[in-house]
Amino acid sequence: MLAIERNEPYQIFVIEDNPAEVRLMQEAVKEANLSEVISMEYAYDGEEAFEYLDTSKIIGKKIDLILLDLNMPRVTGKEVLEKIKSDPDLEHIPVIVVTNSDYKKDMIECYRLRADGYLQKPADFKKLVDFFISVKQSIEVKQKLSIYYIEKVYDELALAV
Repeated sequence: MLAIERNEPYQIFVIEDNPAEVRLMQEAVKEANLSEVISMEYAYDGEEAFEYLDTSKIIGKKIDLILLDLNMPRVTGKEVLEKIKSDPDLEHIPVIVVTNSDYKKDMIECYRLRADGYLQKPADFKKLVDFFISVKQSIEVKQKLSIYYIEKVYDELALAV
């Protein structure tokens, strides 16, 4: 059992248009033994994400991390990222872009829009579990969701045999 200093779970907001990808994330969270420590909310496109974010601001709901897909219908991930990082009430929330895109141009553009991280969607389930294990490690070691630490641990897990 993971010991946490907080009374409430860490809130992760996933913006992903593919229900199968969302389901894989849910399974990976269980596999990484994070179900008790994090709570995940979902939006299946950018417009839904805007509604959720606006409502969260109004009711004062804390979001600790956003996982954002780039290629979505109606409103793109880049448009969502731009809105988040230009809103004084939201700009502090770390955003990791999680995408199939391997175009350098997309990565550069996301960092220009102030993304906190950029992650190629894991090619297999084990790598997705490794990502959530790195989230768990960040909570255990840093008592917070540290993007730097998550990326560091994820890279180390990728190098492990």
